[in-house]
Amino acid sequence: MPGQRRQTQAQADQAHGARRLDASETVRVLTSVLLPQVARGAIVRRPAMSGLLAALDADRKATEVLRKMRERHGDDPLPLRLAGRRAALVLSEQDVGRLLEQTPEPFSPGGREKTGALAHFQPHGVLISDHENRPRRRAANETALVPGQTIHPDGDVLAAHADEEALALALALRGGEELDWSRFSRSFHAMARRVVFGSFAADDYRMTALLGTLRAHANWSYLAPARRATADEFLDRVRAAVERAEPGTLAARLTAGTCPHTGRSGDGSGLRPEDQVAHWLFAFDAAAIAAFRSLALLTSLSPKAYAVREEIEDREGLDLPLLRATVRESVRLWPTTLMVIRESTRRTSWREEVFEAGTAFLILSSYFHRDPSRLPYADTFEPEIWLDGRAEREPGLVPFSHGPAVCAGIDSVPLMISLFLRTLVRGGEPTRVDAGGPLPASGLPRSLNHFTLRFSL
Repeated sequence: MPGQRRQTQAQADQAHGARRLDASETVRVLTSVLLPQVARGAIVRRPAMSGLLAALDADRKATEVLRKMRERHGDDPLPLRLAGRRAALVLSEQDVGRLLEQTPEPFSPGGREKTGALAHFQPHGVLISDHENRPRRRAANETALVPGQTIHPDGDVLAAHADEEALALALALRGGEELDWSRFSRSFHAMARRVVFGSFAADDYRMTALLGTLRAHANWSYLAPARRATADEFLDRVRAAVERAEPGTLAARLTAGTCPHTGRSGDGSGLRPEDQVAHWLFAFDAAAIAAFRSLALLTSLSPKAYAVREEIEDREGLDLPLLRATVRESVRLWPTTLMVIRESTRRTSWREEVFEAGTAFLILSSYFHRDPSRLPYADTFEPEIWLDGRAEREPGLVPFSHGPAVCAGIDSVPLMISLFLRTLVRGGEPTRVDAGGPLPASGLPRSLNHFTLRFSL
């Protein structure tokens, strides 16, 4: 009986000591925290909404609302009921650490909303794989992307691809043309296709366009109907490129030891390489955003920017620690993953709360990344925190996630971005020329709309 079920749930909530938001708090959380993230676009950013929310300083307002909720209700995850969906807002950095360390059991990196979104273009991707297939696919991703190793084993090959695309872009801008997001992302995605597949894929703009169409639908998760013909064309195109992958590329490492046509290894497990690569191509858009915002940091008024630019000019080889740290700092300051979600697979106990299986735990990245009560560098450009151990001691700083489901590209992506940016700006005088002007040395804005950034090199 529906009424009896509602009563039973209410009794369970009361027994578990679940706190409840009053009506005004619920409205504030919905309008200031959750709806802006949905409006901006979780899978692909919407330019108009990104601009509007930046103008409204929405990210600052969201973090202030959560801070007040924590002051009033305590550290435990804050229960929410969203159209019948069981959810909880994470308010403590220690709880962030627990959720990410205890992935995938009892906190799954999949979940209803993420599965509904990613299934549009990578139905067999590692993040939404079941317990049977996930270990094999995760291992293959790690073999290709090599997390934990600062310089990728095929770093020289990846560097050659990054250098070639960045140099072509730099030469194209020598006539004084300004570098905007459209021009930058076009070159960056060409670089991404090269490092994934090889030089032959540099001009495959159709692949990226198909993915863009699917990602726009994925913003609506399971509410949007599947575009099967578009998805089939995209995944077929990726599969064909994987089969042609050149030595030293990421796709070649992914499929080493598997049948290139079936993606099956000797033990019969299904890798589905096209789905794993589809996730990389999707993630490279976030990498492009981080790279473009890194340019904004390099052209800022901070003395740290000059130190990074000195490294760019003077340091040879593949190891660019300050520039890689700048990439991580750009993602700390302006997260590309707006909300990290973990869904519980069983009932879990916290300090004073108990949550049922199927609860979606919501981690607002900017709330933890820009917390002035814990981080003296919250609103400043401080790349050294990624080199001296300070960032590692903060469980709430998760620009590439953390734990068993940490982004497998946690090291390879900053490496590729640093190599691309070095070649792009080396020997020049990069300057931010849009209406926003250079970023200040301190008091950095909580939002930075990458769509409106423009630079002169």
